[in-house]
Amino acid sequence: MLIDTACSLAFYCQRCGRIQLQDVPLFSGQKQFVMECGNCGHEMGKITLRPRKGLELKTECGICKGSNRQTFSWRQLRRLRFARLYCQHDNFELGYIGRWQDIAEFMDFNVAEYDALHPADGDCFIEHQQTLLEALNRIHDLAASGELECTCGSADIKAAVQRDSVRLDCCFCGNYCELPAKTAKDLQALKPGQGTKFTWRMRPWLDVREK
Repeated sequence: MLIDTACSLAFYCQRCGRIQLQDVPLFSGQKQFVMECGNCGHEMGKITLRPRKGLELKTECGICKGSNRQTFSWRQLRRLRFARLYCQHDNFELGYIGRWQDIAEFMDFNVAEYDALHPADGDCFIEHQQTLLEALNRIHDLAASGELECTCGSADIKAAVQRDSVRLDCCFCGNYCELPAKTAKDLQALKPGQGTKFTWRMRPWLDVREK
């Protein structure tokens, strides 16, 4: 049997939220590939095939903007059926690597599980992912422009994705802010110039969340 693929990869686009599954060909003559989102064209990862070492994968996390470099030997790839890919800095899930069928089955299961837990949402799984990621992108843009600041004056803030919102926590005083991220209207509140309007609350004494 001729094996013509090194593996299959699936990534969530860090710009539009779509997930894309594709094979990494072994015999195309190319040693380097750029994986782009078929929906918006955003670059999702760079793949390098090394003859004696295996596969090298470079990605950027949409949450912390950190660069990730992961390597898989040829022996690992031959045995690998399915594995999650995480950001090495904040443990955010970036995508999956393994065999096409195993990844596709897992993705189908994810959608089915979401539909079962949230039947009122209908076919909104992808749209929900898109809205959350776009909210994160806008929050990062606010931080980069100096607009994201706690009422205590600190700009040392971390963000965490929740089901329908993004929670901001001030690493200095512990205040927090929950920003809805479910609809297009919610995204309008995250446009440039809106950061000063965020409502910050004091953390309850019984909240033992780590700073």
